[in-house]
Amino acid sequence: MGSVWEIASRVWTWRRLVKALAIRDFRVRYAGSALGAAWAILEPAVHFTLYLVVFDVLLGTRLAAGDGVGPFGLYLVSGLVPYLAFQETLVTSVGLAPVHAHLIRHVAVPVEALVFGSLLAVLLRQGVALAVVVTVCAAWGSISLVHLPLMLVGVLLLVIGAWGTALLLVPVGAYLPDAAQAVSVGCTVLFFLTPIVYRESVVPAALQPIFAVNPLVGVLELIRAGLLGGRANPAHVGVTALAALVMATWGAWFFRRRVLALRDVV
Repeated sequence: MGSVWEIASRVWTWRRLVKALAIRDFRVRYAGSALGAAWAILEPAVHFTLYLVVFDVLLGTRLAAGDGVGPFGLYLVSGLVPYLAFQETLVTSVGLAPVHAHLIRHVAVPVEALVFGSLLAVLLRQGVALAVVVTVCAAWGSISLVHLPLMLVGVLLLVIGAWGTALLLVPVGAYLPDAAQAVSVGCTVLFFLTPIVYRESVVPAALQPIFAVNPLVGVLELIRAGLLGGRANPAHVGVTALAALVMATWGAWFFRRRVLALRDVV
């Protein structure tokens, strides 16, 4: 855990730079558009509206009776947002060293600041999308104040696990030219191995063990329990918590071992 605290200490020391980098990355995404940062709300709102219309109205997709987790469209977007946050974190981190090669080589700024500045920008963008989902669920009336803390626990575990994985991938992306493509393919596979567009109950029994070791399953169950009701499997949540702790520790350790050599590699 020493590496975790070392990185956390350096990020805190450079917190103003981290904040400035995050705001810059957030603004750059919408630079040149007439509506600017308003697209951070409009984009997920339009996408989620389309999902709700297509799956609930046009296709008439329904969950099994007794699921108790609201319309299928809300079930879909409540799982899609956490997954997209995880995916964007991984894709951003594996390509971070090549993208910021000039800063890493020529500017005396801790790489940790660059990493967490970029990841904080991801958190801001996906946080806006999650806020849109929360608003829709609140309007639908599916949110319970008793269960809402479960969503916050799920988001916290997602952030810890995703950022730990990101610390691992930053050096990997610098050393391995095909790392970005491998992460992209891996994220696609993970999407279909996670119950985002389907319920775990419809999967054949022979494939059920996949969900027992997929740490995203516990995250989605916690977030959906907070937003839509239902329950979170304690075993799945335990796997998620263990995976988040392992990735945070391992990622920080690996990052600290390789970060000094990045300037010679990128």
